[in-house]
Amino acid sequence: MADDVLNRKAWMALAVSGLGMFLVGVDGSIVNVAFPSFREDFPGVTNAQLSWVLNSYVLVYAALLVVTGRLADRMGRLRVMSLGLIVFVIASIGVAISPTVVSLVSMRGLQGVGAALITPASMGLVIASWPTGRRATAVTLWGACFASANAFGPAIGAGIIELSNWRWAFLINLPLGLVALILSGRVFVETMKNTSTRPDVIGGALLSMSTGLFVLAIVQGRDWGWVSLEVMSSVLIGLACVSLFIYRNNGHQEPILPSGLVEVTSFRRASFALFIFTFGMYALMLSLVLFLTDVWNYSTGLAGLSTAFGAAFVTIASMVAGPLADRYGHRLVAGPGTVICALGMLWWLMMLNEQPNYFVGFLPGMVLSACGMGLTLGVLAAAGVSEVKPQYFSLAGGVTQTARQCGGALGLAIMFAIIGEPTGPSAAYEAYQWGFLFIMITSIIGTLLVVRVRPSVNSGS
Repeated sequence: MADDVLNRKAWMALAVSGLGMFLVGVDGSIVNVAFPSFREDFPGVTNAQLSWVLNSYVLVYAALLVVTGRLADRMGRLRVMSLGLIVFVIASIGVAISPTVVSLVSMRGLQGVGAALITPASMGLVIASWPTGRRATAVTLWGACFASANAFGPAIGAGIIELSNWRWAFLINLPLGLVALILSGRVFVETMKNTSTRPDVIGGALLSMSTGLFVLAIVQGRDWGWVSLEVMSSVLIGLACVSLFIYRNNGHQEPILPSGLVEVTSFRRASFALFIFTFGMYALMLSLVLFLTDVWNYSTGLAGLSTAFGAAFVTIASMVAGPLADRYGHRLVAGPGTVICALGMLWWLMMLNEQPNYFVGFLPGMVLSACGMGLTLGVLAAAGVSEVKPQYFSLAGGVTQTARQCGGALGLAIMFAIIGEPTGPSAAYEAYQWGFLFIMITSIIGTLLVVRVRPSVNSGS
């Protein structure tokens, strides 16, 4: 096949899969700006109850990623992605017409099911559509679509809510989802279905339960208490499920995590590095706006505008990172990225003051950390799938994204614990200084882990 035809098909595959991930990302970020509207439409409902609008999505999404990745590799990636788009669109309509908080939370959980079906399947389709030596470019650009959606979602949602109400903000998923569904059927060729053996359904359920219970303990630990009966029970039952899963996985004919995937060194090391690095990166994304509002008393709108440069630099760095990783190797791009993140936090520790100094103190540190994030996140995900066999593309993508989600949830919990409930700008400034130190430490640990990620044999390094 001619190179220009191959390139055109590859770019079309990336565009369609990227649209699916944009759909997932923009919906998740719109929820954040819709919270005040939720409170107005559902009076008498507490913030803790409303938090389940977000938590139900996160729990289901993280719990199902590995299982849906395995399902996509076995049953067909296009089938699974198409099913995910249909479920996501239907759930979005359900969210928009929800008459009660219970139905709203339920539909958000169903959106999590759709997102979990879309994510690993779309990643597997992209990887399979691109030449081996260009897959870092494909995966980082695929991730950039998700990052861009997270960056621009609040602005899109705020605009729609300002013009109408929060329900219309979720209906934006209807045209986007239909376009992605139609285009995916025209761009992709379905992968072969594997029906030779039955998958380990019980093992999949155990893995999903354990992941969901661990994420539940993390996201609710602050409200329930870290040593409460609920949190400790979630952790202990989760550990029991993990133990049973490992036992079944080692003995089953068709395990959820095949040895052919687990034994890939680059996959294991990149997934673990991604897990640790996202500790700090999700905490960083949280602190961007909260520092400005808690310490410098910026309005929410001004804080959002002030962090827009960070979102732009994450996207730009992601677009540059992939080609660099394809040419020089994953760790020679992700390694400097983690260092740059650490330098951004060091700048904040040295230059930020209690009094606003945005251009001298805040902006340079934000640009540094955003560039570092863009150079690292997508490249580590690409490193995780660089030496994986084609039959495990979606499964490997599901594992790396689960590592990212779980690491991010844990990092947010730690950041909330560090910040606490400051009583004024001075106390908040001191708390955030400790938070920035935490982010810097996780970035440095990330550097040490990235060094151990062996460059792909196809990376050109």
